[in-house]
Amino acid sequence: MSYSIQKVGIVDYQAGNILSLLSAMESLGADVAIVRQEREIDGLSHLVLPGVGAFGHCADNLRESGLLPRVSTWALEEGRPILGVCVGMQMMAEFSDELGQQTGLDWVGGHVRKLQRSSSSVRVPHVGWNTTTFHERFGDYHAGDSADFYFDHSYALGAAPRATVLATCEHGERFTAVVRRNNIVAAQFHPEKSQAAGMKFLRGFLDM
Repeated sequence: MSYSIQKVGIVDYQAGNILSLLSAMESLGADVAIVRQEREIDGLSHLVLPGVGAFGHCADNLRESGLLPRVSTWALEEGRPILGVCVGMQMMAEFSDELGQQTGLDWVGGHVRKLQRSSSSVRVPHVGWNTTTFHERFGDYHAGDSADFYFDHSYALGAAPRATVLATCEHGERFTAVVRRNNIVAAQFHPEKSQAAGMKFLRGFLDM
């Protein structure tokens, strides 16, 4: 199915980078809607779960939005494509250590921990461009391919026991950059800020 005719919903729970994601998806030819109510999910082909800020704040906002039951049904029961971005990815883990242990959705499993400063040259938060290596195919990225993506985070997912780690990145330590569980895909980087590499990644999602 061509990505150019997909209808994408971006979940707006007052904790996400909505406008830049919308612009990126529209630039790829997708019909994009901002989702604030459950009924607005009807008729969509893809969902995006963004997330900017602290894990607990994002998780609380998502639960309080009233959208989580429908989003969970979409992802886990209907098996339809959903993309988590940045904290949207982290919330798919089981736990996060940010500001005390926080409970996630446990869609991909695993534990989100603070990045460690292994040397004076490693700064946390990890902000800026970094090389990401793919270990499994996703879209037009093949195993062994590397590309530079834009990151902005202090916490990251290590292993993902319920899913497959598609790509990793290193910043003082190796962490999961892209993870997939069937129809569920998530990226720690911001594809919408990653220029051509990010657009290529988003095309892979829209082709699901």
